[in-house]
Amino acid sequence: MIDRGASRVLRINRPLALNAISSQVGQALSDAFAAADHDPTVRAIVVTGTGTRAFSAGADLKEMAAGGQVAEQSAQIVSDMLRHRPNLPVIAAVNGLAYGGGFELVLACDLAVCSTHAEFALPEVSRGIVAGGGGLVRLPHLVGPRRAMSLALTGEPIDADQALQWGVVNEVVPPAQVLDAALRLAATVAQHPRATTEASKLAIRDAARATPPFPADSTMTTTKECSDDRGKAEQTAGEGADPRGPTRDLSVTGNVRSSGRQRPG
Repeated sequence: MIDRGASRVLRINRPLALNAISSQVGQALSDAFAAADHDPTVRAIVVTGTGTRAFSAGADLKEMAAGGQVAEQSAQIVSDMLRHRPNLPVIAAVNGLAYGGGFELVLACDLAVCSTHAEFALPEVSRGIVAGGGGLVRLPHLVGPRRAMSLALTGEPIDADQALQWGVVNEVVPPAQVLDAALRLAATVAQHPRATTEASKLAIRDAARATPPFPADSTMTTTKECSDDRGKAEQTAGEGADPRGPTRDLSVTGNVRSSGRQRPG
């Protein structure tokens, strides 16, 4: 296993696809979170993306554009990964844009550090899709209902300074310092007993839940009701859609890998 002391670093490794979360990546993240939770030597998790352009552009549009069972399975895997958080404290090291599911992944983390050129957005509304990874539930607790409505209904991004002001991130640093800043924060968390950090996280998370976070008729159901509009948007976007709009190629293979110092076997 590859760790940094008591902190485990997970890196989404699809830089040419802006670290889009395919079903394979979503499953790998879920497995990595579960493995960290069950490893008594790990006390904090850091999640980041490869490169400087993107933390994650969100769901893999090529899989979504495939339609049918492939798209549904991909959406379900990514949604499940985002909706079920590990017990360990998780810190996002946001090295670039965080759009759609990438932004929802940041929202699912407990702490976040971002670079000065990071951007955050929920552009799903422009594609006829409802964000189904829990972001619409977590966002108003974090930034307030009016700001959450602005992000969800306009699809417009906010920059790093605004994210800091709104409480989306804890710290903004130069791009080259993002991972180091996140690791410093993780090291501070990891020096405390694991049982107390987990219990504190659970208490704060439960206190933030004014209503059950994911009702039976949640956004996943609503997403299916938007399938006709989504299909039209995907036809326009095609396989080369940019997270900001239908202009950039997201075609690449990749995976999630751990990063850091090799722990002696």
